[in-house]
Amino acid sequence: MEYRNSTHLFLVGRDYHLGDLLWLTAVLAEYRRQIQPARIVVACPNRPIARILEHNPWIDGLLRGEASSILAAARKGFGPEIVLHDLRILPLGVAMVREWRYRLPWLYYRDLWLEGRGQWLATFLRLGPLTDFRPILELREEDREFAGTLTSPYVVLAPHVGHYTLPLASVFWHRVKGWEKQRWVELAGLLRKRGYQPLTLAGPGQQAIPDTMPLIGLPMRQVAGLIDRAAALITVESGLWFIAAARCTPFVIVPWWLPRSVDWPAHMKVPHRLVYRRGAAAADVLRHVCQLASGNPE
Repeated sequence: MEYRNSTHLFLVGRDYHLGDLLWLTAVLAEYRRQIQPARIVVACPNRPIARILEHNPWIDGLLRGEASSILAAARKGFGPEIVLHDLRILPLGVAMVREWRYRLPWLYYRDLWLEGRGQWLATFLRLGPLTDFRPILELREEDREFAGTLTSPYVVLAPHVGHYTLPLASVFWHRVKGWEKQRWVELAGLLRKRGYQPLTLAGPGQQAIPDTMPLIGLPMRQVAGLIDRAAALITVESGLWFIAAARCTPFVIVPWWLPRSVDWPAHMKVPHRLVYRRGAAAADVLRHVCQLASGNPE
């Protein structure tokens, strides 16, 4: 098989959430620069968040569905000589164990938390240190059309932690990542006084912050267009900040729950602030937003 003349298929599972799909784009960009495959195809479960990968300049094909049917379709469409990178948890774990002489498997898990997002995969793919961690997200005018109807300047508030399959996991992460509802209400009021229109971005069945414009259950690419045109995004630690990073929209993550030595957005070289729970008063968050919106790095 000629490695460069083949289709290289990256198969991801349901454990890849919005942020994971976006940091993956930075790894794929470096992969194309170094390996120079004929085609890069990404295959993933058929979920609404998968649309965030559409129109990506580093991805030649996007397949959605169950793994078995995707692999059959890929071989039929691109020929049997496919270079497969199976990034699902079990196959990936097995591959790491098999290649333990190259790197001990648990070091990838360490890098997952302590290095820039995606560095562990770049190391596994033998790409070396990433030079650009910023996600790549291509938007079109139709993605920004709804955002263009809103009164500017506006700030997007994303107060909700994602959904988890296990109830205990949901309780745990809501306590770790969540910010008190009253603080969101206070922050929205402070933003209005500063001349910003506060919007609540939430999924189906989630509640909006009182006295904000509710934007519930928007399609993923409309969400991206909304964040792209925002003065800032204020969010709990979720996949939405990866959209802001990709589009260079200033963002504040509150509360940031990881140690101070871990700053994933810093690797992306984008305007952001991490606000720890102890310093997470609404007035402090507002101050950070105003600094970022004015272009003040400090």
